[in-house]
Amino acid sequence: MSTSITSPDTRPRATAAVVDGERLRVNLTDGRDVSIPTSWYAWLHDATAEQQADMTIIDSGLGIWWEQLDDGLSVPGLLGQPHV
Repeated sequence: MSTSITSPDTRPRATAAVVDGERLRVNLTDGRDVSIPTSWYAWLHDATAEQQADMTIIDSGLGIWWEQLDDGLSVPGLLGQPHV
């Protein structure tokens, strides 16, 4: 007989995000605040302030999506973790 134990999903999740000047600032459920240069993502860096502000936290905090830019980021990916 085999049993399987489902491990809890411990991937980092966003609770809030904002583009602040040249930085993307993301608050995580574990209490961390992450700040990433927008220059790492040309599509975000070159966007207007209005486009940068038009973001939604998606997939229960696992992603951030910019509707006007038709692009997004994985929160685990921001931290160098697998997207799985």
